[in-house]
Amino acid sequence: MVRLIIAMNWEKELRHTRDILGIHADLSIIGTALDCYRVLQLVESEQPDIVVVDYYLDDIKGWDLIPVIKRKSPATSVLIISPYDDEDHAWDAMRRGVSGYLVRKFDMDILASAIQMVHTGGRYISHRIVSRVLPKFRVYHEYYRESSSMKKDQAAGHPGILPNFSRTEWQIIEFISQGKTTKEIAEILNLKTGTVRNYISRLIRKTGGHSRAQMIFSALNCELAEF
Repeated sequence: MVRLIIAMNWEKELRHTRDILGIHADLSIIGTALDCYRVLQLVESEQPDIVVVDYYLDDIKGWDLIPVIKRKSPATSVLIISPYDDEDHAWDAMRRGVSGYLVRKFDMDILASAIQMVHTGGRYISHRIVSRVLPKFRVYHEYYRESSSMKKDQAAGHPGILPNFSRTEWQIIEFISQGKTTKEIAEILNLKTGTVRNYISRLIRKTGGHSRAQMIFSALNCELAEF
């Protein structure tokens, strides 16, 4: 049973989210809130598994609650419901320790699945933007792994992201997320088709996936989990 707290900026949205999750027998809504003070009260008293929180709450971004939530309940994860479907907002959220980023209008039907993914140690990024977020992971990997900006993130209490894929592996993951075929990827990277196939097979094994689609999301989950 996953124990949840739901926090939304508007009562209508709160009721809507509660109704979506209330039909799932394996989810237990142990509290709801319309403001930050109530969220933190509930976190301290209930020690939830996950807080599902609006992107804005009392004009504060949901991820800004993470340091306080972690002090009150270290095992609690935060999943953001956002109105923004661009990679910059998602990237900022994930860098600050958010475990799930869903786009409100498009992802609400899979909210329960995203919660289960987060509960089992994974991370979730909206299907609409995952292919656009991937390049940021690669750039971060290539240029900032040992940089002062990462150290600054970690000193500020943000987890940072520590990818363990090579540059070529990241490129292949990106191209697959864009729907490119093995032959097209081979031509772009100036590799043999068989070499690309071998890369893909290794990536699928490396991420524990069973398909290319699973591999993409597993790659994100694995990388973000390596705090």
